[in-house]
Amino acid sequence: MNIPEELDVLLGEAAEKFRDMEKIRIVSHYDADGLSSAAIVLAASLREGKTVHLSIVKQLRPEVAERLKKENNENIVFTDLGSGHLSLVNEIGADNTLVLDHHHLSGKLNSGVHVNPHLVGMEEDTLSGAGVTYLFARKLDDKNKDLSALAVVGAIGDIQEENWRMNGLNKEIVKEAEDIGTLSRGEGLRLFGRLSRPIHKSLQYTTRPYIPDVSESESGAVQLISNLDIDLKNGDGSWKKLVDLDKEEKKELASAIIKKRVTNGIEDAGEIFGNTYTLSCFDGRLQDARELSTSLNACGRMSQADVGILSCLGDKDALGEMKSVVRGYKRTLGKLIRMVRNNDDMIEDMDGFNLLDGVGKIPENFIGTICSILQSDISKDKVLMGIAESVNGRVKISMRVPDDLDVNVGEIVGDIEETMDIEGGGHEKAGGAYVLSEEKDDFIGMVSDKIDDRT
Repeated sequence: MNIPEELDVLLGEAAEKFRDMEKIRIVSHYDADGLSSAAIVLAASLREGKTVHLSIVKQLRPEVAERLKKENNENIVFTDLGSGHLSLVNEIGADNTLVLDHHHLSGKLNSGVHVNPHLVGMEEDTLSGAGVTYLFARKLDDKNKDLSALAVVGAIGDIQEENWRMNGLNKEIVKEAEDIGTLSRGEGLRLFGRLSRPIHKSLQYTTRPYIPDVSESESGAVQLISNLDIDLKNGDGSWKKLVDLDKEEKKELASAIIKKRVTNGIEDAGEIFGNTYTLSCFDGRLQDARELSTSLNACGRMSQADVGILSCLGDKDALGEMKSVVRGYKRTLGKLIRMVRNNDDMIEDMDGFNLLDGVGKIPENFIGTICSILQSDISKDKVLMGIAESVNGRVKISMRVPDDLDVNVGEIVGDIEETMDIEGGGHEKAGGAYVLSEEKDDFIGMVSDKIDDRT
């Protein structure tokens, strides 16, 4: 693998420090990338015979840092978070600290090893948090190469693909997983549940890419299939899945989806195609890396992170429980999406972006996902900003950027953080912050000004 020399040096330093640790406190983020990261570092730790205590958090906030400080931990490992809040990491004051992250930098780590692609001039969208954590585990011991598939799942969850294909080190991690046989890559329709769900359910649950009148609508999905020369069932009476369709049927279905998207004003009709990743290290529906990524995201958003992490490690009880977590998540998400679509007044056309006001209506755990789903549909040409009520007098703000718009919201949040009391971070196309409710309008105004400067 072609790892930049400077990054390889940092990975080596982190691995060396880790080998000297005994009891280890691990803290990771609650999204799919964070849970994949947590599963990787947990597996690597147990293989090394370490004693671990793992926590999953929404954000490295002051109250979280204070709790960690009171624990008097000797060794702390942060995965998929920490780089944007290094002042808080320093305040915790552990004797040995590792930060394995890929987010934008804020401050400098006083003591320990900080591994982040930004430190060596790498583009952020070529390595996820799970990717950084995997490279660390791989440096620790070659036997951890079997965790490479989890790094791919994390990258998918963090929307690291460009035109639905991996680049940079993400692409090399995919190749490594292919070489050892834990993953196979293909090309095709990017429908949710392509290996496990009936076609109409697969269409209904697919929201990225969005299919007008079909996504989130079972009747719309059934109608689309019924209009085609495709039977919903196999000869044995079982429901047909996408994987069961022959070449001509897939072509016919693809044409119908493209037509739906074009007639509803979606320009990038070909977005429905891209790389597919099948995980041989999992059974059933979780063989689809995109479905596993979505399932992990569901576990995090439904406060069931332990179910997601244990599922990644192959725990059969957790894998069974994950199904019910995902069902509940899908029901809640579908209800919230329909609410937004049926209430035009929830979205306001602002200067440089569209504002989705979900305060009192959308839980903070869901606002980012909803923005990701709706951005390509209702906010094709502008940044979509969503707001939801949080705790301690704050609101959570999430932003999503169209692929062809040259706006880096991660940088915008970083710039604002220097002058305003917020807790934020993010990437080029996705970012967010926790802001005091009374300062919400000031934050929105600053975002508007900075978007205007960049467009």
